[in-house]
Amino acid sequence: MKELSDRIRELIEQHDEILIFGHKDADGDTLGCSLAFEEALRAQGKQVVVVIPHPLPQQYSWLPGFDRIVERPREGHEPGLVLFFDAANLERSGSAAELISEHATIVNIDHHPSNDRFGDVNLIDPDAAAVAEMATALLEEWGWEITPGMATNLYTALVTDTGGFRHENTDAAALETAARLARYGVEPSYVTTMVYKSRPLTTLRLNALCMAAMRVELEGRLAWTKVTRHMLQETGAVMAETEDLIDNLNSIADIDMAIVFKEVRSNLTKISVRSRGRVDAADFCAQFGGGGHSRAAGAEVAAPMGDAIDQVLAAARKAILGSVDAVGSPQPQ
Repeated sequence: MKELSDRIRELIEQHDEILIFGHKDADGDTLGCSLAFEEALRAQGKQVVVVIPHPLPQQYSWLPGFDRIVERPREGHEPGLVLFFDAANLERSGSAAELISEHATIVNIDHHPSNDRFGDVNLIDPDAAAVAEMATALLEEWGWEITPGMATNLYTALVTDTGGFRHENTDAAALETAARLARYGVEPSYVTTMVYKSRPLTTLRLNALCMAAMRVELEGRLAWTKVTRHMLQETGAVMAETEDLIDNLNSIADIDMAIVFKEVRSNLTKISVRSRGRVDAADFCAQFGGGGHSRAAGAEVAAPMGDAIDQVLAAARKAILGSVDAVGSPQPQ
């Protein structure tokens, strides 16, 4: 890790113009890390542009620097260094990634075990609770100042990727990082309020429809629901407002797997998957071209929602029943 850290710093020192990419369907981790590093690089005298596919989740619009995020780099702007945060593959950063100069050096900083190591430099730590943990460590190792604004972005990234420090990835390293960020000036209660207690009414209305559509199978071991375009129109919500919906399903006692189906287009359905049993969520989503973590993963299914639901649920039932048959009665973790 030290060798890679030194290499990344050398590349930054060699380039005056830098692009930072986050992933589409942006979450707190990709946003927080991208914005924190933008401020850090500007303090080093660099010209920096943060590119994240739109629409952006407006529930994070309070993050320092959020208003500077662009959807695509300007025409003819071809920096020689590009940093990716929290993207398991290039496709996760949308079509704008195609505009990266073929001569650019790509630095890939991520914590997904399914990362396909698309960068020229790949700093991948599957044990990190969030990329924010890695980003904080890099800045500290380099001796760069972490301002209260940067700490706010990084803490938001950490708190959202650990589900408010409730998920299984919450460990000593994550909590120690949170403590250090608090000392750098973040106000934890402010972040918690903005993330978990400042949701628009449209989000609650959408969640109500989705929870009403919930189905539970296999004696409570599988729960799923759907988000249709009609639901979005009816409530005035946008797809980004479904980010926490999967956690509602995953809160059911003794569940093995929770799935949310999202109708993106007539022939494209996204799935979010959480696992608390023996099924590996990343392996499960891999059969549909996706990936992620063992307990949290996702995929895009090139099919209408009805067909996608049939395909994915058939695979889910097989996976859950197969894991039970292999070892006896289930023991959710």
